[in-house]
Amino acid sequence: AIQPTRDMAKAGYNMMNNLPVNSNRSVPKNQCNGSACRIFSNAEEAAAAVVKVLGDRSIRTCTDPSQCRSGGEDNAPGASVAGTGFGPMLDEATKTNLEMLNQLVNSRGAPSAEELGKLKTGGLAVTRGVIEALRDDTDRNTLVQRLAGELAMADTIETALAMRQILTTGESEPNAAAQKQAIEEGDRRVGSLDRGLDNLKNEMELRRAVSSNSLLKTLERQEIRNSTNQLQQKDAGGDEKMSVIEQRSQ
Repeated sequence: AIQPTRDMAKAGYNMMNNLPVNSNRSVPKNQCNGSACRIFSNAEEAAAAVVKVLGDRSIRTCTDPSQCRSGGEDNAPGASVAGTGFGPMLDEATKTNLEMLNQLVNSRGAPSAEELGKLKTGGLAVTRGVIEALRDDTDRNTLVQRLAGELAMADTIETALAMRQILTTGESEPNAAAQKQAIEEGDRRVGSLDRGLDNLKNEMELRRAVSSNSLLKTLERQEIRNSTNQLQQKDAGGDEKMSVIEQRSQ
């Protein structure tokens, strides 16, 4: 039996990195071009991650019934693995970022490149200047929480896009392309991935709308307070001037 999602993900990763389709060799950092090898060190890791998110289903391809009984339950026709979707990945990335950002913001000294590299950012750069700015901000706790979530969202979306490219590349592998059932299963998983991306996009837009409304309301209230304080200061200054005038007139 074949596990189409796993097999096509593995083939796609290797094809994208100019490796034999069944290779488990890791891609050296100095030879890595693209997000797939930056996110996943080898094809086995990439395939496991794709199956964890999207799930998989075993399909028998043999034509002789006597040859279709080996492989145990995992290779039985229809044996399936349920996918978790991108929610757990996003939650884990947010947790990692929150812990790391709090550690960096509450420590002293300039953060090292190694420390900044532990953040899950999806290719977005978090510089020492960003950490120093957070340290100086009175609302740093709120900002750290927002930044942790936004970076995690960027990281999850980048991973999802890399998975999509891996799968669609794997579908073009000749052995996979010759299996109609495998391609249909691959298309189904890609469709599921696309829906997951849409959900992430909607969640990101909703988060921005909610946070923007909260921030705008906060800024408006701060502006009202500032205006009130300025008026009170002017009134106090006017009272003092009137008092001086009255004293002089006496």
